[in-house]
Amino acid sequence: MKFRHFSDQFLQETIEIAKKLDYGPIERAACILSDIRNRYGRLFILGVGGSAANASHAVNDFRKICDIEAYAPTDNVSELPARTNDEGWATVFEAWLKGSRLCSRDVVLVLSVGGGNLEKNVSPNLVKALEYAQSVGSYIIGIVGRDGGYTAKVANECIIIPTVNPDHVTPHSESWQAVIWHLLVSHPFLKKAETKWESTPTNKAVFFDRDGTLTINPKSAPILDVVPAALSALIALKDAGFKIIVVTNQADIGRGITSKESVDAANERLSIALPIDDIYVCPHTDEDNCDCRKPKPGMLLRAARDFDIDLKKSFMVGDTSRDLEAGLA
Repeated sequence: MKFRHFSDQFLQETIEIAKKLDYGPIERAACILSDIRNRYGRLFILGVGGSAANASHAVNDFRKICDIEAYAPTDNVSELPARTNDEGWATVFEAWLKGSRLCSRDVVLVLSVGGGNLEKNVSPNLVKALEYAQSVGSYIIGIVGRDGGYTAKVANECIIIPTVNPDHVTPHSESWQAVIWHLLVSHPFLKKAETKWESTPTNKAVFFDRDGTLTINPKSAPILDVVPAALSALIALKDAGFKIIVVTNQADIGRGITSKESVDAANERLSIALPIDDIYVCPHTDEDNCDCRKPKPGMLLRAARDFDIDLKKSFMVGDTSRDLEAGLA
């Protein structure tokens, strides 16, 4: 019961932090980072202890997802202890920034629990680094806990993790550093590349032609007669986990023989009769040279994007060579 109570308490504190967090500085930080990318600036991420591990992870995300040139001094295992041994811990980040030719186009991002405090000799290397960043006119962003320390005093934007329990300042601060940088790299202002799991299709589908495959009436008929076995077949496919997508050429719309409204009305009746997820219509003729008229695969590709469909696990069913060629394409 004691352990269960602690788990509940810790997670409730996390919820409270989420409610109290000021998102204004986060949005403005996203704008700053977008601006420096446009100006070919770089991002230098500083952290000590657990925050140093967060800095390494964040560097990867900003480079890979946001196309921002990013670095962390703690990733250079040889240089960091060499400078610490020869020059002292307090100046190690400052010296590294000097060697990196930090300039006014760049951003220094601080991940820290306390934000640095010279008087208390807490993370003096962060303080010295920020003093140098100020001297060259670099932007400064902080994601820090407690009162933010020196970082909060000098940062252009400082995101302070609210303290909801003084006993858990460190774990909450370092956990929320990760939440916030993941928010930033996912932000529409910054995100350039899809992440693996979000970009991996998860659905499979069976694509059906309409006329002559699911229906037996000629295209000009006002009411579409459904093939008798279609309902039971589509139900079985749905039960097997397939999306049901209809892709139909309707060149009579382009030729002016029928209207889009009448085709839409027929498709609506078909969707009521059968468990169809969506119907895609190409209204063009061959002369239009569009990318959606079968045998071109445009309708299938659009449906794959709309429904997150893995085409390698999907099938095309039709009654003409155009249908089969679209499926192969």
